[in-house]
Amino acid sequence: MSNLEFPTLETTRLLLNRLTTDDREPLFAIFSDPDIIEHYDVERFKKINEADQLIAYFDARFDSDTGIRWAIRDKSSGVFLGTCGFTHWNEFDHSAVVGYELSSHFWGKGYASEAVGTIINFIFSDDFHFYVHRVEALILPSNQPSEKLLKSLGFSFEGTLRGKCYWNSGFHDMKMYGILRNEHLK
Repeated sequence: MSNLEFPTLETTRLLLNRLTTDDREPLFAIFSDPDIIEHYDVERFKKINEADQLIAYFDARFDSDTGIRWAIRDKSSGVFLGTCGFTHWNEFDHSAVVGYELSSHFWGKGYASEAVGTIINFIFSDDFHFYVHRVEALILPSNQPSEKLLKSLGFSFEGTLRGKCYWNSGFHDMKMYGILRNEHLK
């Protein structure tokens, strides 16, 4: 059980805080949107309780100190835009894997870059509860907007992991991106 308090982060436009059951409907809308799921390594949601299960999963990751997922909200209105976080981290090899998704209604406005940049700053900071040396991201080869986002944040393409993930009855290649702490601090 984690003794950590869930960190709330802010940017000029965004509030990053813990997901709640009130987020179930907009979260379901994201994970049932075929335009989003086309570039995501999960099967499309068909029932609202899948959003509840995902929120419980994210809570369990935080409570077990194995990952964290923030809700991304518009700071002025409180509107839920998506989520971002670390799907898992490993204190022993000082690494973490970042993940994120945004409602298609909010694409192209810089929200994902702002949110992901903020959590990367957080995990590489002295405020994080262990030293992180490396952050990784796995994306589908078709996900060009995500590739552009990662490159803009200083991530380097490291190669393609063939047949890395399995969903929708098939194996899928994933592109590996990474950034090291000393590259981030440049």
